[in-house]
Amino acid sequence: AIVERAVAKAAKQLGLDQVEVRKINAPAGKALFGPPQENGKRGHTTSAFVKEALDRGAERFGWSDRVARSGQRGGSKVRGVGVAVSTHSSGSVGHDGLMTIRPDGKLYVQSGVGNLGTHSLFDLARVAAELLAVPWERVEITWGDTSKSLPYSCLSVGSQTTHAMTRANHAGAMDARRKLLEIAAHDLGGSPQDYDLGGERVFRRGNPSRGLSYQQAAKRAIELGGQYDGHTLPEDIHPSTKKAAAALAGLGLMGVAKDTYPRDGATYSFVAGFAEVEVDLETGKPTLIDYLAMADIGTVINPRSMNAQVAGGSCLGIGHALCQKWVYDPHYGLPLAKRFHHNKPLTILDVPLDLQTGAVELPDPETPVGARGVGEPPVGAAYSAVMNAIADAIGMDAFRRAPVTSDIVLMWLEHGRRMSDPLQAHV
Repeated sequence: AIVERAVAKAAKQLGLDQVEVRKINAPAGKALFGPPQENGKRGHTTSAFVKEALDRGAERFGWSDRVARSGQRGGSKVRGVGVAVSTHSSGSVGHDGLMTIRPDGKLYVQSGVGNLGTHSLFDLARVAAELLAVPWERVEITWGDTSKSLPYSCLSVGSQTTHAMTRANHAGAMDARRKLLEIAAHDLGGSPQDYDLGGERVFRRGNPSRGLSYQQAAKRAIELGGQYDGHTLPEDIHPSTKKAAAALAGLGLMGVAKDTYPRDGATYSFVAGFAEVEVDLETGKPTLIDYLAMADIGTVINPRSMNAQVAGGSCLGIGHALCQKWVYDPHYGLPLAKRFHHNKPLTILDVPLDLQTGAVELPDPETPVGARGVGEPPVGAAYSAVMNAIADAIGMDAFRRAPVTSDIVLMWLEHGRRMSDPLQAHV
């Protein structure tokens, strides 16, 4: 309904009598994406809950009420609304998880994730603590230096870290879990399927008193050696992980494994952005009144970090739309907007006091934790939603480049037509 209303409004402003909106139905359980492949088949994403993001975002933003007042003038000011969806690849596969349970009973997770200030180097180890029933305060994260025996991990780029390393840590933790159950069965009888984990113990189902503490299981792993303490390693792990694991061999029970979980399709995340702007027709200044970003990123690992990443990415896109202007000498290609008074960065005064974020929180079915990366999608959603809102306020063809500054608006209003050329090159 949102798309149909937006298309109808655009058609009216462009003077078009008829606009066709077509819906393409994806095969059951598949989301269509991208051009046909060489074999003629259509590619698909592992999941795409864009409709849910648009519906929930529209309801929370009060989209219908805002649309009803868009275009209305109050003195010298007029309002407009915009909505946009942005996407980016958000996951890779095939990396390694590495961890040990040592005789002190603690879980030591080796993290090769880069520290970008998004909590990822810690949060993505939570899956291991959860699978092994270890309280978070009993988990130690080793990170930041490859000399500290870190496993083969994905690059901290391209929104892939959350997806890639929750899978890898899940695989490593499942290996550790298997070994705990096998050691308990070896020492206490029965089969591994007779045992479970809880309270930092591996115990027999139906008889919780019969079991081993993690301290005891770690000591037994060292005594048994081989695969249990890391002296024998899987063949399929990366050479750098083999080197790291060899340095940790004998310290306790080792969980080490490559992410070999299946994935049918490409992994993408999506953000739906909703913006309302107010344009002063006397000064030409556009002001962002309100903004909401609704993210389709699968399972949310850390709500506070999710909010920070979505809000931060949104601010980057808002800056591109409103104020951050790049200017180059067209002959020599030299940058001319090198100072903040030429290329104004976004400030806290340029965004709404209550910039809102949210998440659909529907897990991706093609990864065991259900999580995908946040990363880039908030940027494009915010940029496009704000640009659409300005166009809604002053006219569809008022500009063909960004940012939309006061001079562009005033020239449009004075001449009744767009006076700036489209951007011709971007290097």
